[in-house]
Amino acid sequence: MHHNTEINYIYKPVFISKERHADKTSFLSFIEDYRGKTILDLFASQKQELIRIRHPKKRLSAAETEQKYREWAEGKDINAEGVWVYYPWSDRLLHLVDKAEFVELRTSRNQYKITPDEQLHLSRRSIGIIGLSVGHSVALSIATERVCGKLKLADFDTIELSNLNRIRTGLHNIGVNKCIVTAREIAEIDPFLDIECFPDGITKENLDGFLLDGGKLNILVDECDDIALKISARVRAAQLGIPVVMETSDRGMLDVERFDTEPERPIFHGYLQGLPLDKFEHISEEDRLPLVLRIVNAINGSKRGKVSLVEIGQSIGTWPQLASAVTLGGGVVTDVCRRILLNQFHESGRYYIDLEELVGDKSEKPQGAFRHNPHAPFDFIEAVRIADSLPQKQAETIPENILADIVNAACQAPSTGNDQPWKWLYHHGRLFLFHDRFRSFSFGDFDQIASNISFGASYENILLKAREAGLGVKAETFPLGEDSPLIAAIDFQRGDSNGAEPVFAPEAVGVIYERCTNRNPSTPVEISEAVVQQLKNAAESVSGAEFHYFPEKQDIMAIGEIIGECDRVRLLNPEGHYDFVNREMKWSPTEAELSRDGIDVRTLGLNNAQIAALSIIRDREISQTLKGVQGGGALVDAALRSVSTASALGMITMPKYSYKDFFLGGMAMQRLWLQAEQLQFAIHPLISPFYLFPRITKGNNAGLDEAEAARLHTLRKRFMELVPFGEDVAEVFLFKIAKAEKPGIKSYRLPLSETLFIVNP
Repeated sequence: MHHNTEINYIYKPVFISKERHADKTSFLSFIEDYRGKTILDLFASQKQELIRIRHPKKRLSAAETEQKYREWAEGKDINAEGVWVYYPWSDRLLHLVDKAEFVELRTSRNQYKITPDEQLHLSRRSIGIIGLSVGHSVALSIATERVCGKLKLADFDTIELSNLNRIRTGLHNIGVNKCIVTAREIAEIDPFLDIECFPDGITKENLDGFLLDGGKLNILVDECDDIALKISARVRAAQLGIPVVMETSDRGMLDVERFDTEPERPIFHGYLQGLPLDKFEHISEEDRLPLVLRIVNAINGSKRGKVSLVEIGQSIGTWPQLASAVTLGGGVVTDVCRRILLNQFHESGRYYIDLEELVGDKSEKPQGAFRHNPHAPFDFIEAVRIADSLPQKQAETIPENILADIVNAACQAPSTGNDQPWKWLYHHGRLFLFHDRFRSFSFGDFDQIASNISFGASYENILLKAREAGLGVKAETFPLGEDSPLIAAIDFQRGDSNGAEPVFAPEAVGVIYERCTNRNPSTPVEISEAVVQQLKNAAESVSGAEFHYFPEKQDIMAIGEIIGECDRVRLLNPEGHYDFVNREMKWSPTEAELSRDGIDVRTLGLNNAQIAALSIIRDREISQTLKGVQGGGALVDAALRSVSTASALGMITMPKYSYKDFFLGGMAMQRLWLQAEQLQFAIHPLISPFYLFPRITKGNNAGLDEAEAARLHTLRKRFMELVPFGEDVAEVFLFKIAKAEKPGIKSYRLPLSETLFIVNP
């Protein structure tokens, strides 16, 4: 790119020695050497400007200024006056006034925001800047204001076209090291400033040299991207008593750490306390985002900044910065550094110069998340009325303690988002299962598919627990049709004669309370054909159920990508996002324990980066911005990472898309799951495709915008090319199976007092 590589590392201007222009003969010889170069003689104009500023009261006219200049110049060889400076990188030779007059003239308009004595004091101070993207603006502002006499600049990177959205330099500098470019631009403003460049960047080997050589820095400005370097530089600065200033270009966040007066102060204001320092030597990509979030205390970041954090490594490669924010940051850092050096500012802290807040839209903000639930809360009096509307049957009354055991086991069944959509009424010796539609109303329960599957699973637990108690079970499902909230009327009888429902694998009752969703990191062990057959037998013991098994890596990853894309559609859909954030997820142990429903975030099995990303996209505005930029790729990655450690993926289908078949499919799912639990395999449901696809295949794109529907149609086409069944089946359960440690935390269940009602037993 730049053929003359030697010139790419020259950043200091050449001062021509006085001897070379001491007299006319010497000058002519010297100037001949620069024939063909651009020669700018600025001496006279600068001298005249100096004359004007030294006579502020009179306000000299141009003619008066010219006269005073001629009087001064009389008898002098003007070419021998001042200094001649050559800039090798631009082939320019300039004639300037000498240093003292140059500094006087260039800083004259600083007075008296900066007094002459203060300017002199600043000229004896040194500042080091690591990172020359934002640091470029900082360095130029510091140099322009002449806040110090010496600047050290460090950056290993070169100018690229993408940098020119915030670095004010020319296209001709593409390919040149950033600190070299910055040093040159400073030299073209003020050749008398002392600049030292570290074009290889800062390493463990040269950090001390950067901080100490030529005299200890008075301030370190950190604008680098390397987290390990940010930390090590602060640790060393604290040991040496050097204050550190950092600006992030997001909400104008400014950090000041006064290690000169507080050497024991924890770095980054203690946001990293509790983390061992050796952790920072080699920071993995997985740990990088959580560390960034801790360092900047991401909860206070701008919404667009948070969107960008989530998308780094997905749709963008690095942290974005705008010229407006970088320019503002350069000014803010310069101001603070000047006041620190002049002993006018003594504090440490984190500050925000947030223009969107200071110059903000005062119109009313949209209200927080709220969604109308069209269903009324469960009314057990109405439930009694519905139960009484059925023909009376002679029923076997069972003791309340046995009933409680059976219903409690039923409530251990899985449900979407752990919403527990059931209500139980024991009335006149019969157990009635009702659908609490107020509880289950959600984006994930389209056409009540998820709830009906859960009801089937809970009924399977009833069969097992009743059998353990020596009871047989008979049930009418959907006795009043699909529009009624009554799902089943269940009768108990002694023994298992007289048409009682057959019980598959009675020993599975022992793992009802052990069964759980296992999202822990897993090991993709090979599963024997005998074990696969056991799982198949369990699922297909329900009439009509079919078990489908995908052990090949290629199929697993292809289906996994579809799962991840569906997860993205679901979470970025406004209704799906609302459910996930406000209904399903419990963001703290206390919240999970108090509500006793939903999913404790600790059970998700996410790595640090995924938890960090999840904490960001909780914000509805952020999720909608991500949707607008077609972001959220981290959600796809999460699914791919999960399935990559699967032994296999499995599916259960039923012959017909109906409430009844989804109920039976729930029984098949529970039988398979309990069998896997007995075999000590981990089951992780990956259900978003099965809950989203019916919206396009059966629901005329219900709840989806045009783009979401189009995306799901594309995904559906890909999915159907991978599976061995047609469009007309009921898709019940999609899951990952592998080996994994049992979760230390399981989802809570509502107390029986909120789910079981006993009226005229």
